[in-house]
Amino acid sequence: MSTQAPKPARRRGSAAEEARYAIEQAEADGVSREDMTLRMTLRDASELKRDPKVAVADITFGEGGMRYLGVAVDQGGGVTQSILDRGDTGYVRGAAPEPPPAKPKAVRKKAVNADGTPKARAPAKAKAVKAPATVE
Repeated sequence: MSTQAPKPARRRGSAAEEARYAIEQAEADGVSREDMTLRMTLRDASELKRDPKVAVADITFGEGGMRYLGVAVDQGGGVTQSILDRGDTGYVRGAAPEPPPAKPKAVRKKAVNADGTPKARAPAKAKAVKAPATVE
């Protein structure tokens, strides 16, 4: 007897097909297209622009950036998988992501004696000076 793995619900399509499906689902749930933002990976955004199956009327470029089916597209990357933000999260369209926290600067530890007092530094070595050569 062999056990079969369950089949996935649906197969992943092109970036345009996935975006269209997500937009239609959100619209069916009552979310307006003005509130939505497509947050796309750089690869998916590039694929969407070059897809020959996408009608020219579906993509627009203007002052507000790129729009697909009337939904703003954030193509700055910053995501590992393209997602549709429905406007119900803390994501702000066009805002720069928060930088990672700065690492504290490394501090060299000072040498101390067993009793906690600082160790005395060794005197600096004197450089040897060569005597000038004499010519006879």
